[in-house]
Amino acid sequence: MLRLMMPFVLATVLMAAKHPPPSVAKTIPSGSKIFIDSNNGFGIFIEAAFQAKGLKVEMVSKADDADYVLDSSLFHDTEFTAVHGNATTYRISEAAFKLTSKSGDIVWAYAVTKGILSRGKQSVAEACAKHLNEIIK
Repeated sequence: MLRLMMPFVLATVLMAAKHPPPSVAKTIPSGSKIFIDSNNGFGIFIEAAFQAKGLKVEMVSKADDADYVLDSSLFHDTEFTAVHGNATTYRISEAAFKLTSKSGDIVWAYAVTKGILSRGKQSVAEACAKHLNEIIK
């Protein structure tokens, strides 16, 4: 049975290689207005990161005035480690971001985990800004 299916599987794989799925990454125009959800104060870190990274977007304070809305979720976890008799804890920061257009289309999504040497909220916000900047044209 497996021998009979092998040509079909091979043909399917070759067709998929020739016709990759369309890219889900979209672009947003430079100068777009973005509303950043505050998420218990995390929005301030995102706004600061946008300024520090020089994103060519306008941040607005009302979702109604925005072309796009940036939602985020931030999580922290404390890990325990012991090496050669020395024990310590460290904090891991994880965040997920979603950029939605006025029409409700998800334009961009990104998730990041920053570990032991990161600066927590600032680090994940800067990672968001860096990667969002890649789709601003």
